[in-house]
Amino acid sequence: MFALAACHGLLDVSDPTLVQDKDIANAAGANARRLDASNYLNTDAPDLMASVAIITDEWISDRPLNGGYDLLDKRDSQGYESAAGVDDRYLGTWDRVYYATSIAIPPVRAYTPDSLKSDFLGQLYGIRGYAVLQIAEDVCPGFPLNDVSADNRPLYSGPLTTDSALVIANAQLDSAVKYAHDSTRFVTLARVAKGRALLDQGKYAEAAAVVASVQTAWVYQTEFNLVGNYMSAGNWSQGGYNYAVGDSEGGNGLPFASANDPRISAQLAGTGAVDTMKPMYITVKYPDYNTPVTLASGVEARLIEAEAALHAGDPSWLTTLNTLRATAISPSLPALSDPGTAPARVDLLYHERAFWLYLTGRRLGDLRRLIRNYGRDPETVFPTGAYPLGDVYKGATAIPFILAGQPSNPRITQGCTTR
Repeated sequence: MFALAACHGLLDVSDPTLVQDKDIANAAGANARRLDASNYLNTDAPDLMASVAIITDEWISDRPLNGGYDLLDKRDSQGYESAAGVDDRYLGTWDRVYYATSIAIPPVRAYTPDSLKSDFLGQLYGIRGYAVLQIAEDVCPGFPLNDVSADNRPLYSGPLTTDSALVIANAQLDSAVKYAHDSTRFVTLARVAKGRALLDQGKYAEAAAVVASVQTAWVYQTEFNLVGNYMSAGNWSQGGYNYAVGDSEGGNGLPFASANDPRISAQLAGTGAVDTMKPMYITVKYPDYNTPVTLASGVEARLIEAEAALHAGDPSWLTTLNTLRATAISPSLPALSDPGTAPARVDLLYHERAFWLYLTGRRLGDLRRLIRNYGRDPETVFPTGAYPLGDVYKGATAIPFILAGQPSNPRITQGCTTR
């Protein structure tokens, strides 16, 4: 089901992104490098968002899976690392997106006509910042961020924390806003992503300010994906893998399947492969392989503003949520009431985020932000207790990177510093 990631070893001579200067020393070559970076994002994002769904409560495994994904679903990071071997699927794939922009930016800067240069650079820095942000939100601390120089030489990062990666992401997104001033599409992508990063950093007022100009109806989606959307309904039971819509998974999970919420679009697909009495639901949010995935949206911008308002004690947080429920989906949803206490208000806000942003790669970052910013115990936000396929849920709160997948980086000698 899941595409193999690019290797983390940047000296791999078979890597098609490691080209000679003469190959890109013109406008056409520069544009080809830009399109490579864009295509990696479009192709890889749906696959990687599926990993986020598995480790959180969005999806649940219905049978043991190849490649350790049932272990990821069980929050067993050590088992997942052993099963995955040298294939660093998650970090390695986002790294590929990141260093593809490194190869593209110098020739775009040198050879692209002035009429297009700023927007192209804005797009590349936006993709670059988005990739680093997703890594920071989802991967356990201690990960590297490997890169390549303008002359295609490897640049090896040391181990990074979540906070240090967020600083890097913000810098890239600032560059995207600076360059993409003539492209609403690219500058808005950068603004929403930066709003996410600022939320992660606990800079709520700044997060709200950066997304204030984003229109609620705006959306940025993947395109030109030749591999397909692996979160689509068409992938149900593909190759013997079953991923069902989660339903209060592990006690702490949200009732995505049983809530009968149009934002999830859950439909009964049959019964379980292991527990044949258990009803299993799939989502038709993505009906087929060609359905694009939303990477950023105006709805997300409003949710960022709502969280900032809640943090400031501004009652407009609830008004914002109810406006979305009344206007951003058809049929509209009933209005919410103020639950009355600070913890319950946070619960309500994050419930709304989970349903609006279902299967868009946000859920793991949200759960980790509840831990980092709101002081929640991990065992109160992640699935826990008895695991349906046997044993118990373990303690991982992030996707591990595979130490064996970093063989050419001499600065990485330790795996996850925090699980």
